[in-house]
Amino acid sequence: MERSGSPPNVNILKHDCNNRSPVRHFPGTPPAAQGLGVPAMPDLTLWIAEGEPPFPALSREERLLEEAASAPLLYLYRFGRRAVVLGYAQDAEEADLEACRRMGLPVLRRLTGGTGVLHEESLSLSLGLPAGHPLAAGVHGLYGSFVAVVEGVLSSLGLPVRRWRPDDGSPRRRSPLCFEDHRGETLLLDGRKVLGCAQTRRRFAVLVHGVLPLSLDPEAAAAVFRLDPARVRAAMAPLPLPAGLTPPALGERLAGAFGALLEADLRPCPPPPLSPALEARRQDRRWVILDG
Repeated sequence: MERSGSPPNVNILKHDCNNRSPVRHFPGTPPAAQGLGVPAMPDLTLWIAEGEPPFPALSREERLLEEAASAPLLYLYRFGRRAVVLGYAQDAEEADLEACRRMGLPVLRRLTGGTGVLHEESLSLSLGLPAGHPLAAGVHGLYGSFVAVVEGVLSSLGLPVRRWRPDDGSPRRRSPLCFEDHRGETLLLDGRKVLGCAQTRRRFAVLVHGVLPLSLDPEAAAAVFRLDPARVRAAMAPLPLPAGLTPPALGERLAGAFGALLEADLRPCPPPPLSPALEARRQDRRWVILDG
């Protein structure tokens, strides 16, 4: 596949995560971020976690919400192993726990809504904003801004993605599998979903996140959610990265685009450890439904 576009120019400066000095500046705003009227922010904190166990990587989103009450924060992460993640209010019985046990898959619950995902090779991205930020004003508006940035980056790489339209229809009205629900926050590639999104809202901050699948095992996903593998193949697709583009490099492009959206400098910082309260969730079967 032909690769087009180029990443934003990057200036690397010394920084200190405690005093919020900038480390990277991404000048210019991509088409997806133009015209949104977003006020300039001093910087955008960036956490990146590569190959972590699913529990700490996922649980850190709670810490993100706390931090985002005062300033925007972007978190990119990839699990170090396969895992099943259910939506906050999703019935655990919508996953076949015996099948998950046989396949050695942990089953966890996230703090955002929606339905389940079998994380194989994937890239997850979570954006936290103060509740008073203009982009946080409405559920649909926040989805629109978030998806537009991802769409712009993927399109710049030559991937013909587009937003779902009502006349596309949806394979199912309600499915236990996130990627079988095609709605307004959906990105499609050749008619199949390549971005799943969800949100959560608190009094002081909001969080929107998305998952980009980079590989797909239809039989495994079908077994987890008691579906026909043909339904999985028809509904979703792994994102085909252009030759030479690694998942971390894709993450850098996405981070640059979100920095441009917010007109902010990116400030990479080490992801913080989990608090004792979050660590205690390992023993809470609401959050860790099955230890794989």
